[in-house]
Amino acid sequence: MTSVALSAQGSKLEIGAAGADPIFTQIKGFKSYTGFDGSASEIDTTDLNSTSKEFLLGLQDNGNFNFELHINHADPGQLALTAAKKTGALTPFKLTLPDGSIATWKGLVKSVPLQGAVDGVQSGSVTTRISGDVDWK
Repeated sequence: MTSVALSAQGSKLEIGAAGADPIFTQIKGFKSYTGFDGSASEIDTTDLNSTSKEFLLGLQDNGNFNFELHINHADPGQLALTAAKKTGALTPFKLTLPDGSIATWKGLVKSVPLQGAVDGVQSGSVTTRISGDVDWK
C-alpha cells in the first residue's frame, strides 16, 4: 500500500470552559470539518532602489474552523457552543484526529444555524474564527 491517506472517521471535537487549564466537553453529532484556512499578511518592503516589488511575511492568520453537526439542543457540548456564541467569549477548542494528533486553539463562535428538511435530521454548519496560534501535539 503506497497511499498516505488517513481516514477522518473517529475525529473528535471538544469545546472548553474558559480558564488557564480548560476542562473540555465533547461536541456530539460532529459530522465534518474544514479549517485552519488563513494565511500570513504581506508587508510591502519595496523602496526606490528596488527593481521589483519586495515583500516580507507579516503575522500568521489561522483563519476559521468550520464544522457540520447533527443538532441536538440537549447535548452539553452543543449547549456550550451556543453559550459561547451568545457571550462572544474567546473559547478553547480541541480537535483530536484518529492518528492521535491533537490541535488546540481559541476561537469565537460566529454562528450556530439550524437546518431541517423532509426526511432529514436537524443539522447546522457552525462558523468559528480562530484567534491566535493553533498548537499541534
